[in-house]
Amino acid sequence: MSTEALPGALGTSKDLPLLRRTATVAGNDGQIVIRHMRDEIRLEGTAAHLFKKLSPDLEGATAIETMATKLSERPERVRALLEQLEKAGVLAFRSVTDDRVLMSGMDFYQLHHQYCDAWLEDVYRHPFWEKVVTGRATRAQVIGFAFEKYHYIEAAFEHMGTAAANATPEMMPHLARHFIEEYTHGDIYRKGLRSLFPDDVILKSQPLPSTRALVNYLNETAQRNSFAYYSGNELLQMTENTGDEKAGGAVNEFYEAMRKHYPYTDRLIDSFVAHTRADQALEHENAFLLMCKSVPPLTRGEVNDALNVAKNMAEHLMLFMDGIDTFYEKFPTVPRLPCDLLSE
Repeated sequence: MSTEALPGALGTSKDLPLLRRTATVAGNDGQIVIRHMRDEIRLEGTAAHLFKKLSPDLEGATAIETMATKLSERPERVRALLEQLEKAGVLAFRSVTDDRVLMSGMDFYQLHHQYCDAWLEDVYRHPFWEKVVTGRATRAQVIGFAFEKYHYIEAAFEHMGTAAANATPEMMPHLARHFIEEYTHGDIYRKGLRSLFPDDVILKSQPLPSTRALVNYLNETAQRNSFAYYSGNELLQMTENTGDEKAGGAVNEFYEAMRKHYPYTDRLIDSFVAHTRADQALEHENAFLLMCKSVPPLTRGEVNDALNVAKNMAEHLMLFMDGIDTFYEKFPTVPRLPCDLLSE
C-alpha cells in the first residue's frame, strides 16, 4: 500500500487539497468519520454534507476555486473546511512545485517515527503474543518463533552487504559499520537453539515462506535504494531496540511469562536478551538517526519512497507473525528440515 508524505512539512503552498491515502472514510446517520493513524475526526450536519460533495475531488489534482465553482459553493466556505481538516492531520495541500521542495533528514526522521509508531500497532496487538503470555501457545509455536527469529537475524548478511555496496557516500559509513557489527548476530540465536537441538539440525533448518518473504523484501530494497532500505529496516529495529521505558517493560514481561510457561526456553530467552543488549551496546537504536543527520535534503519522491518501504515492511512483519502463529499451530514438527532421499 502506498502512503503520502506530509506536504505541509515539506513547506508547500495550499493549492491542491489531497486526502491522505492512509485515511479511511465512513458515513453513518448523517455523520462522516475519518480515521488516520491514531486519530478519528467526526463531521456532522452541513460539514459532513459539504465533505461528501468534495470527497471525489480530494486527490491533489483539483484547485479549491474549481471545486467551489463545480459545486456552486463559496470558495471561502470550501477552504475553511479543508483547512480545518488539514489541522486535524487527515488532509494536505499539494503544489505544482512539490517535486522541487526538499525535506531535511532530521525532519524526515521525526515524520518516519510518527508513521512507524502507528503502523506497528497491529504488530504489537498480534494474537501470538497473548498466546505466549497466557501459556496457550503450543511448543511448536514457541520453538518455531525462536527458529524464525534466528533465520531473520542470520539473513542480515544478505541484505546489509548489498545495501552498503549500493550506498551513497553519506550512507556508506553507517551501513558498513552496521553490517560489520550485525554480521555474526545470528550466532547469538544459534547458541540458544543449541540448548535444544544439535548444531547440524539448526544449520539445515528452513525458514517459513513468510519469513523468507520478509528477507527477500529487504534484499530487493537494498539493491534499489539504500536510504529507503534502511527506512524499512529502522521499523524492524524499533521492535527490537526501544528507548521507551514502557515498551521495554512490556518486552521484559513477555520474556518472564515465556520462562514461566515454557521453562525449557530459558537459554533461548537468554539469547534473545543477549542480542538486544548487544544491539544496545552498539547503539543500533541510533543508527538511522545518524544516517538522517548525514544525508542531503530529500525530494518529495525520495520521502514517499522511503515511507512506502517502511509501510510495506510493517505488512511483511505482520505476515512473518501470521506465518509463525498459523503454520506451527497446524504443523507441530519443528524445526522444518529440507526434503532429501533419506527423508522420504
